[in-house]
Amino acid sequence: MDGSSVSLEKNTLTRLTRAFVWVAVPALLFVQLFVTFRGLSSPLGMERAQVARELARGNGFHTLTVRPYEWRQLLDHGKPASPLDMQDTYTPPLQALVLVPVFKAFEPFWPFNESADIRENNKSIYFMDRVVAAVGLLFFIAAAGVAWLTARHLFDVTIAGWMFVTLLACQFLWDVARGGLPQMMILFFFTIALHQFMLALQRRASGGATAGHALVMGLMGVLIVLSHWMGFWLVLGLTCVAAWQLRPRTLSVLLVLGPALLALVAWGMRNQALCGDIFGGVKATLQAMLAYASDSWLLRDFSGNSPPAAADFVARKVMTNFTLQVQDFYMHCGAVLPAALFFIALFHPFRRAEVRAFGWSLAVIWLFAALGMSLAGLPLKEKDVNQIHSLFIPAMTTFGFAFLAVLWGRMGITHARASWWSRHGLAGAAFTVSALPMITALPAELMLGLGNKGEFVHWPPYLPRQIHKVAAYTGKTELIFTDMPWAVAWYADRTAVWLPMDRKQFDEMRSLAEKQNVSVAGFLMTPESLRVERVADVFNGEYREWARLAFRGIGAGFGTDIMAQSDFPYREFIPLAGQPGSEPGRFVAEMAFMSDRKRWETVPDNAADKKQADAAPSRQPDPVKP
Repeated sequence: MDGSSVSLEKNTLTRLTRAFVWVAVPALLFVQLFVTFRGLSSPLGMERAQVARELARGNGFHTLTVRPYEWRQLLDHGKPASPLDMQDTYTPPLQALVLVPVFKAFEPFWPFNESADIRENNKSIYFMDRVVAAVGLLFFIAAAGVAWLTARHLFDVTIAGWMFVTLLACQFLWDVARGGLPQMMILFFFTIALHQFMLALQRRASGGATAGHALVMGLMGVLIVLSHWMGFWLVLGLTCVAAWQLRPRTLSVLLVLGPALLALVAWGMRNQALCGDIFGGVKATLQAMLAYASDSWLLRDFSGNSPPAAADFVARKVMTNFTLQVQDFYMHCGAVLPAALFFIALFHPFRRAEVRAFGWSLAVIWLFAALGMSLAGLPLKEKDVNQIHSLFIPAMTTFGFAFLAVLWGRMGITHARASWWSRHGLAGAAFTVSALPMITALPAELMLGLGNKGEFVHWPPYLPRQIHKVAAYTGKTELIFTDMPWAVAWYADRTAVWLPMDRKQFDEMRSLAEKQNVSVAGFLMTPESLRVERVADVFNGEYREWARLAFRGIGAGFGTDIMAQSDFPYREFIPLAGQPGSEPGRFVAEMAFMSDRKRWETVPDNAADKKQADAAPSRQPDPVKP
């Protein structure tokens, strides 16, 4: 094949890539946001969204999600500690700040489906869920664009094109982007940092200065750590490779690591002033890394006791979690085959020294990230909130395609009538394998989305329209104890307290709240507390002290009220979601609201909520099965 033919094929691939960008990308965005979208799926995403809504209201970093651990921190610090005036010290601030101007632009849509058109009131998905997801999707597309620029500089436009279309065909990345997590924001900042690192390597190879690039890497590090605390491991990795590859070494380290450290110190001083601890609520997560208990156990603990560190357990935990990450590496890479080939591609001696340096530096950064994930643990595997393997998919995919291109070229497969196949056959096959999850899942998702008019939700455990109904039964100055406080805070716009460890802690919390003239409206129990491998695990798992409440709605479907003889004051309950029981007239309630009286039959005393109560049904709502 002569040079003109090769040039013609490259131009053809470039035009095809551009056509994909201008046609397929908008189509995919529309499908993922309006057809197959099922609402936010991340607790952290919902929590940051409700903090952003409070910021947009002018309430600062006020949060409606109350963790017993953070409440106790305020008490130990000598603060009045009203649960209605909790400042967020657990989540990083950047995602909420980014969402604020977007939320202000969509302020008329904050109320849940309160439209003059009665048809709109039957919507199951909260409109602002789509707004949050849209921001994540835009960051994803922007990150893919930056990754394309990096790949083009490292290799050529062909490798960059294959990497780009593979990212857009990765259903895993679309799911992460629209789930509400900050990972796509971090991906955007991280790809910029890697791009600057690549430019610094090229500048060093030509004898130029690299301090400017190191500074931009440091500024991206600030945005990374303020988006997700796990991002600190990425910054450590970037600092290490800056010390290894860039010169002058000391200045490069200071420019990369210094800004992130200053940002963390500033946020820590803010936490110290609020709750008396520089780590704030994140201290529970740090303690969980060094102890037997999980962070969810610690965050629900109102006792204020710190678990002892267990050095031997930490060593076993790190080794076990690291082994599991290696075993599941393909799925952590979003089932993108070229990304999974990255570590094999490292051993190919690419001609340019800066390409080899970039590849091995990326491996070092990944090792730091893997260490952080090994300490934190990934109980939900690739869907875990602390999973940051996905941030390496673009760069690793680039090296994977470069390796496949070399391998295919050395195989020497050519055919006069199959010139495209002779040049891109292996890359095309790898792309097809990587796109299989989207190819196989998207048709069914499209049918469900179109059949439900884009209103098919994540049930279980999330059913936004039913969770929102709790707002009609409660006032803004009342508390709702629940196993899913992030969802209640976001969808019902009510202060929600995470269920404490036991009844004794609840009594103490209720007593403290009453001293602040705050009452407890009741309990909302959802499938979240029933999410176990075996039914018996409900009685020895995280919510074992609340097992009777968790099973109450299900027992009602069999004609049994396991709380009938209890002294628990919140015995009146209304089923919100579930399915018909085995006998006529009975209903298995998988989500139920329990209160001290039949609030759903009366108008709330809170005058500010009267308008909302008037719009709510006056009778018990019909439970639904989505």
